[in-house]
Amino acid sequence: MATIGHIAVGAAIARGFATAHEPRGRRLRRMLIAAMVATLPDADLALRAFGVRAGDEPLAHRGASHSVIIGPGAAVIAWFAGAGVQDGVCYGLSAMSHGLLDTLSQSERGVALAWPLSRRRFISPYQPVLARALPQPALQRRPWAHVIVRELVVFAPAIAIAAWPGPRGLFGPR
Repeated sequence: MATIGHIAVGAAIARGFATAHEPRGRRLRRMLIAAMVATLPDADLALRAFGVRAGDEPLAHRGASHSVIIGPGAAVIAWFAGAGVQDGVCYGLSAMSHGLLDTLSQSERGVALAWPLSRRRFISPYQPVLARALPQPALQRRPWAHVIVRELVVFAPAIAIAAWPGPRGLFGPR
């Protein structure tokens, strides 16, 4: 899955926490942080440089870092880092969205959503998002432009919500 969907959904979640009289800079900062937090679980790909192989192990891609438990952990870390409770919840939901979105992409192994309670990997029966293959032969079969355009179409509603100009969100105080 390209990163576009994770960024769009993270920003849309943050948009839901906007308040009517909140300064624009604060809203944009929350959206930027939420979008970045939504992409963080893919940092597990860097572990390949340290010898972690693809597979069903907790440290493999789409393993422990994609579990829904990451969401509450991110919320607590944000709160300890000085974010308010509302911003912490926003960042936690953004982090949690990553694994859930990855179940919508074509994957042979699935996502370890229930780790550490279970090592089972989950795949959605509906998979509208194309997987971005990393090996060279796969890149030749499925050009990146096709993957990116498809992801822009699938996540157009999240992009529209994130870009909506009005200041009010769903979860902010009125």
